[in-house]
Amino acid sequence: LLISIPRPLLITVETVLSSEIGEQVKCKNVKFTRQQLLSLFLLQEKNKGNNSFWHPYIFVLPKTLETFGNFSPREMTLFPPRLQIAVKSRMADMKQAYMEVRNFWSGEEIEYSQFLWAWFCVNSRSVFYRSAGSEFVREDGNHLALAPYLDLLNHSVGAQVEAGYNQESGCYEIYTGGTYRKHSQVFISYGNHDNYHLLVEYGFTLPDNPNDVFQVEYNDVLNAALSLGVDNMEKKKEIIQQQSFHRQLVCSMEGLSWNLLLVTRILAMNWTELEQWKLVLTGFAMSDRNNTLSRQIARTFLTKYIKQNQDLITKFDTPLSPNTVESMVFSIVQTERNILQLTWTSVT
Repeated sequence: LLISIPRPLLITVETVLSSEIGEQVKCKNVKFTRQQLLSLFLLQEKNKGNNSFWHPYIFVLPKTLETFGNFSPREMTLFPPRLQIAVKSRMADMKQAYMEVRNFWSGEEIEYSQFLWAWFCVNSRSVFYRSAGSEFVREDGNHLALAPYLDLLNHSVGAQVEAGYNQESGCYEIYTGGTYRKHSQVFISYGNHDNYHLLVEYGFTLPDNPNDVFQVEYNDVLNAALSLGVDNMEKKKEIIQQQSFHRQLVCSMEGLSWNLLLVTRILAMNWTELEQWKLVLTGFAMSDRNNTLSRQIARTFLTKYIKQNQDLITKFDTPLSPNTVESMVFSIVQTERNILQLTWTSVT
């Protein structure tokens, strides 16, 4: 057992609804998501200063957070397209959440920067905690709570832990499958996340993250096939989409993912091969012609991605200061370059 936090020391939706801010929510008969409620609670307790029971916890929370709400326009221009899309989507969600609570606060209006701080504290430090529904909670499938001081434990890809609320003990508990020496740092796992997710949600990246992949757009694969004169496209798309092969199309340090390999091979089939397309599921090589064309399709969309990656790398002003957003994004772009180059080698 690494850590055990009693239920009364967890900040849950029940904690919020039994507080002053919770009474306002009930009085005004409004509905907020759990993340909005926890964010409001943090702001309320922060404003109390030393008079808050939670002051020792709030006092050690970071004053600023390097997460997507604080990325500068300059930094955004350096992001790969997929990262830009992810950040803009999360920004839109957060701004919508702010607009909903902006005028709820009694007294002075909540400033956007204040809400940003509270939102990201909850976003980066909450744990999964399933709570009962409430007429004042807008369900979004996001069950969470804050576990004070649990966030002192850092993330490691290799950490083997089991975490959750123990109904019998009435505590949120974390068990480790590893061993630690006295005075050594203890790690937990936030989940199997790539560096895109870690940067956007937590504000850090990991070197040599085994979860890093390069996402391939299905339309880019189709366009690559079309540029090579591939026929029977409608039938091939029908098979691919019926079998959901068009999902999880990625490249990794090991090359094309299984689904991506299947898609390129199906697109490369002639009509005779297409009539027995299921043979490809066994790893069976349909023909030398099919193998050659499927590799050509892969090289075609990889050429586009490699060019985009090279153009992006030239935008960085090196050398970069360590532990900055630019340096973390640069490491992501470099990792993607390595993945693309290794994948290119595997299909030539």
